[in-house]
Order: sequence, then C-alpha cells, then structure tokens
Amino acid sequence: MINGVPKNVLHHINNFIETRFGLHFTEKRFKDLSRSISNAAKQKNIDFKEYINLILLNKLSEEDLKNLVTCLTIGETYFFRDKKLFEVMRQKILPDIINDRKCSSKRLRIWSTGCSSGEEAYSIAILVKELIPDYKTWDIEIIATDINHSSLSKAKEGIYSEWSFRGVDSSVKNKYFIRMDDMSYKIKDDIRELVEFHSLNLADSTYILDKKIIEDIDIVFCRNVLIYFSKYQANKIINRFYNNIADGGWLIVAPTESLFVNDTSFTPVNINDIFLYNKSIEKNNSVKSFDNNVFNNIIIDENLIMQNEIMKNEIITYNKNLEINNHITIKSKNELPKKEKLDLQEMDAQEFEIIALSFANDGKLEEAIEWCKKAISIDKINPFYYYLLASIQQEQGDISEAVISLKKAIYLDHNFIMAYFDLGNLNLKQDKYIQASKNFKNTLTLLDNFNEEDVVPYSEEMTVGVLKHMIKNINHKGDLYGKK
Repeated sequence: MINGVPKNVLHHINNFIETRFGLHFTEKRFKDLSRSISNAAKQKNIDFKEYINLILLNKLSEEDLKNLVTCLTIGETYFFRDKKLFEVMRQKILPDIINDRKCSSKRLRIWSTGCSSGEEAYSIAILVKELIPDYKTWDIEIIATDINHSSLSKAKEGIYSEWSFRGVDSSVKNKYFIRMDDMSYKIKDDIRELVEFHSLNLADSTYILDKKIIEDIDIVFCRNVLIYFSKYQANKIINRFYNNIADGGWLIVAPTESLFVNDTSFTPVNINDIFLYNKSIEKNNSVKSFDNNVFNNIIIDENLIMQNEIMKNEIITYNKNLEINNHITIKSKNELPKKEKLDLQEMDAQEFEIIALSFANDGKLEEAIEWCKKAISIDKINPFYYYLLASIQQEQGDISEAVISLKKAIYLDHNFIMAYFDLGNLNLKQDKYIQASKNFKNTLTLLDNFNEEDVVPYSEEMTVGVLKHMIKNINHKGDLYGKK
C-alpha cells in the first residue's frame, strides 16, 4: 500500500497514464503518482476513492484528463536556468548559426519542447534579440510546447513573480519586463511576440502544429522532460527529434538525461564542460524514421483488454481495502487521521523539498513555506533548507524572517557563500549598510578560494567571476557603506 492505494492498483493507473499520455512512473515514484492523483481528485472536488474508480473505468472527461496531466507534470523552472548552458548558447552556438545565415536565409528555428510556464522559451527569445539587433528582418520562429494546459496558460499570460528570477541580474527584469506590482512582472510585448505556445504531447507519433510538421529545427531544448518517459518511449522521442532537426542542428538535454542520447545518431560535443548533441552531417547515420506504430497499437490494445478484464475485480478489492483502512477526506490540518500522519512520517526531507519548490514555482508561497518547514523538521542541520526557506520568505516580502533563516544557514555552514550574499542584499534593503558591507566582504573572501569560472554552490549555476562582478557593482553605487 502506498498512501492507502494498493500497488497493483497503482500499476494499472500507471498503465492507463502511459497509454493515454506516454508518461511513465517507476515504482520508486509511486508516491509521486499517488500524490498527483490525490491533487487531481481535490481539484475535481470528489473523493479520492471515487476518482481512482473513474480512472480505472476510463470514465474521466477530456477536461478531467487535462487536469490530471497538469497534476502529473508540475514543472519547476526559472529564467536562464543553467547559466553555463546559456553562456555556451550566447558565445558559441547561436553566433555560429547567425553568422552562417545573416548573408543568406536569415532564418532561425528553436524549439522548447517542455516549456512549462514559459521561462525557458522567453529566456531564449531574450538571448536571440540581444544577439540579432535587426531581428525584425529575420525569419525567426521560437516554438514552445507542453502537455500541461495550466502551465501553457501561465506562459501565454507572461506574468511572473520574483521566484522566477532567482539568480538573474536585476537588469534583465528592468529591460525586458514591466513591473505590475511589488510581487509580479510582465514580459514585454516585443519578447512575447517572438514565442509561439502550443499544446503538444511528445509521445505522439508525429509532431504537427497548425497542420504543419515541425521540421528543420536548429536547436531543440528538451531539458528535464525525458525523465517523464520510459527509456523505450524516450528513445522513440529522440529518434523523432533527429528527423525534426536540421543538418548540423543541436539537441540539448539535462545532464541527468544524457544516458538517453548516448548510442544514438547524435554526436556528443563538449563545449566548456557542457555536453550538447549535434546532428552531424559527416556522421550521416540517419535514424530510422519509422515508429513501429502498428506494433505499439497492438500492445496498447492488448493492455486495455487485459485491464478491462481485471478492472472490476480490482475496483471491488480496492474499495474493500479502503473501507478496512478507514479512508476519509481531510477537511483541515487538525483533522489528519493517524494513517495520513504515518505517510508523512515515511517521506524524507528531500521529498518535502521537492514539494516546497513546486508550490513556490506555482506562486503558492504559504504552502511552500509549510513544506519547507517539514523538511527542516526532519533534517534540522541541513543549511540548504534554511536557505530555501529564506528565498521563499524574501519573495513573500518578509525580510526580517528571511534574515533569521539566512543567519541559521550561515550558523550551520560558515562557508555558505550565497547565504552571505543574500544576507548582504537584505541588509541593504533594511538600510543596514555596515552589516551589508561585512556580509559582502565575507562573500568575496570565500570566493577567493575558487577559480573565476567555477560555479558557486546553490547559485543556480552562477560563476565566481559573475558574482564578484555583481558585488563590485553594488559597491560602486553611491558609496553606501559606513553610513550605519
């Protein structure tokens, strides 16, 4: 049993989800699967048990299915995530393409395949605009796709909180966003117009948008997307990407997903310790374009037949198990039944951290703080959890509490560079200039132990050189220090 659901029932649900959406959950992620289903049931405002019955009987409406896939694929993203990668894009990949095209076709095609709430796609658009001053005379197409309809709606709206800008220089916000209020920023129209958002499931056999096949793409971003699929399905997706990408084009995946791309027709290329995958013309090992659709359809049909034969018995068994285990709807935190408390106790601090990040990314800061504190209650000596708590508190506007959390992080780890840096920035907001100076000096002292190109721990891939430059810029603004 996982969160009150028998494993065999979760296997059937997983089969249904994989058949319907292509998404795959291993047994190790069954807790995530159960939690996602519970969230979907709450959104539909029905009992958890009843919602599972609807899944098993394949009685969810199309709208219900959209909500379900939204709960299954909550992404965590922010602007210019992985700064080293975007520097490689800025210094090498895009300039090479631009220089090759500026006297000929002036054509550029980039695809963000799991765009989530739009931060990656807009980061690409900002970079393209900066590198091509006469971009309006070019044929530029930045495609952004996702299966999550809720995330796509947010992406199209283009309004973001401070959480989406963590680790990003304030000049980016000032130049490319309009401040709506103290907590939110809206992407400017000239950037938003460069991106086209579409709903697309990468498990589909053909990638078609507006009745046109996606093809001749120069760069495909597919970061932290393949992890949602089985290895078999991921390999099929990579094969399709190979056919979608232009000769000499690039596929970009997350480091943890590189195993999926090894031993394919893509050529791995190491640029400044970032591995990218090139569709090399010289290699000329064309991938098989067929997708084994007939074979796959046979498997799906047989699975559905087998499931239908078993479902009624499984539902009866499942309902009896729920009755025996006294499954009830939780109305408030004070009414948590003993069983639910036990489930929470079985979760580790890292799982609480992931949930906290997910809530923070969705702008639900109170819930994010609650889950972050759960992580701290399990692992009280982990400085990162206090740093994460401080980041959420800063976005909430609670500077005094954020200062306390950062001091706790520093107490547990005297070498926590980003905690000193963030604390210095908060001191400036409090007009405590002497304290700010001390914290920035501590930051610089610790940075001197690293090389300029090293990435600062917990900095969202910011290099030592960049952070030093940021601190020097702060020092030059009005001789702030020494006043208080």
